[in-house]
Amino acid sequence: MTDGAARLLSRHTSKEVPSPDRKVFEAAYEHLTSRDPVKAWASGQWMTERVGGSDVRNTETLATYLPISKSEAVVTDANTAVLLAKTLDAGISAFYAPLRRTVPHKTEAGDSSPITTELNGITIHRLKPKLGTRPVPTAELSLTNTRAYLLGTPGQGVKEISTVLNTTRIHNAVTACGLWGRGLAISRAFARVRSVRGKMLMEVPAHVRTMAKEHVEYRAAMLMTYFVVALLGVSEQPQSKALWNRHASASPASPLVPDGPEAGLLLRVLTPVLKALTAKSAIAGLAECMESLGGVSYLDSSSPLDIGTNIARLYRDANVLSIWEGTTDVMADDTIRVLKGKSGSEVIATLEKWVHAALSTWEDLRKGVGVDCYIAVFEFWRKWAADIKGETSEELVLRGRETMEDLGWVVSAVLLVEDAIRDGDGVAWEVAKRWVFKKSDMRAAEAAGWANGVEWDQGIVFGGGTKVNAKL
Repeated sequence: MTDGAARLLSRHTSKEVPSPDRKVFEAAYEHLTSRDPVKAWASGQWMTERVGGSDVRNTETLATYLPISKSEAVVTDANTAVLLAKTLDAGISAFYAPLRRTVPHKTEAGDSSPITTELNGITIHRLKPKLGTRPVPTAELSLTNTRAYLLGTPGQGVKEISTVLNTTRIHNAVTACGLWGRGLAISRAFARVRSVRGKMLMEVPAHVRTMAKEHVEYRAAMLMTYFVVALLGVSEQPQSKALWNRHASASPASPLVPDGPEAGLLLRVLTPVLKALTAKSAIAGLAECMESLGGVSYLDSSSPLDIGTNIARLYRDANVLSIWEGTTDVMADDTIRVLKGKSGSEVIATLEKWVHAALSTWEDLRKGVGVDCYIAVFEFWRKWAADIKGETSEELVLRGRETMEDLGWVVSAVLLVEDAIRDGDGVAWEVAKRWVFKKSDMRAAEAAGWANGVEWDQGIVFGGGTKVNAKL
């Protein structure tokens, strides 16, 4: 939220942007981006109300000089907040509000000296009990005569705060991968030391097969997450692409990231997809990690002795990832809105160009897994794009989750195959095959015999594998 607020304020500190409050935004931006712990600020994001929930159109907070109220807020120990409120003449607008304001203090000489502060018309009623993320306080609060500064044009609040949402949704995906990765690390460590019927768990093929499936999903999530992070970087700092190319290795990955305008279009459509899919995958993945440890993983203890196996806390924290910053259905609806909106044809054309540019480099993979991956991804993409172009918004919204999941699969498939081509690593190719073929009738793990599949399971989970010719 702090990163998102900083990005939003940075758009209103440019000299080209007329604003009487620019100095306020500049000062806040300096605090929000500071690495000095004494100077640094955190920011909250206040959008959710008891009545409206995720539908901000039902916001009841009014931007007037009269008492107003906001019922629920996250990060209530922050220094600033970005919030939505209705303006009487223009609809929902975005505002920047400091949490504290200066109170003039009368000295004995009668002079006013601003040496004290008070809460900026904010009353915190109670902290909310939550399943997880307890270190991040969520509270019920009300605002009365709160001093706030308009961000952008009145009535454009949702558009303004979308800058914050894009950033927080990407942070959400990174957090999902982090929690999931920690759970997988605990699962791997446990398999190395837990003995069952005279064998370590890591020597039990069925157990390792389940773990391998989760590691394939995790790799796909990681690659897509940091691809979208790269898109965010290029869209905010176009010159970063030139820096990549200047310092690129012999096989740079940067050609996967398009330049400015196209990067912005991909970022817009893939951010809700990424947020939704990584959240759901991490929740399901951590449940598998808990199960892989058996009963000990169900213990939720803060004892230092148990911290190494406390997947239960990771699981509790992960469950909020599919809820805040937009539920899965909200993300699916947002995805369809982008694909069928006024810039929808341009977005689909950009996606098509990106997919075909990658596939064109696979055409040299004339035998083995390469051509199979090419055919599977090409056919799947062609059908998906045709469905998007041919169906109405109402039809697509009804199966929005499926549409969103399919787009995520295509993007992850491209990234996994590109990763395998670049590294020429056998394990990377096996991961790419398994991801691609899960949408087809082929069973990659048994393609060369079940025993060989067991060996690949070991390599995927515990590492290993040898360099191979990428053009299989």
